[in-house]
Amino acid sequence: MRKLRLLTKAALVLVLLFCIIFTLSACANEKPEGARKDIDFTVCARENLPEELFTIIEEKKDKVCKFTYTNGSFMYIVVCYGERERENLNVVVNDLFMTTNAIYIDTTLKTDVSGAATPLDYVASGEYSMYPYIVLKCEKYDVPVVFDID
Repeated sequence: MRKLRLLTKAALVLVLLFCIIFTLSACANEKPEGARKDIDFTVCARENLPEELFTIIEEKKDKVCKFTYTNGSFMYIVVCYGERERENLNVVVNDLFMTTNAIYIDTTLKTDVSGAATPLDYVASGEYSMYPYIVLKCEKYDVPVVFDID
């Protein structure tokens, strides 16, 4: 009887340890794995976009969205911030890098402080609206893209 209690306690301790290790390892999977490699990219102006990609952006730009588009040996990474009732916004690329399992992109929507402020009465009436987005062109890779947009 005493031996059975000891085995039961040992089994319970092992199960608890397994649960703790499993929980901690699940959280670790969210971080980039492997060596970090910066990616060379170009920010594309409207005139440098493939026509099909521009059409897709025009259809989706009124809502927040993020997607990739491939064309030949290039990949285009697109981040749209949706309709905004102001006109002095810029999309900033904070980071773009690749690991063995994915490409990671981090962007932020920022106010351009160099321009004049939009009058509040125009903002409230919806006369000043924009659809801030950015398109990055880079070499085509066969890994998924993980977006982090603020």
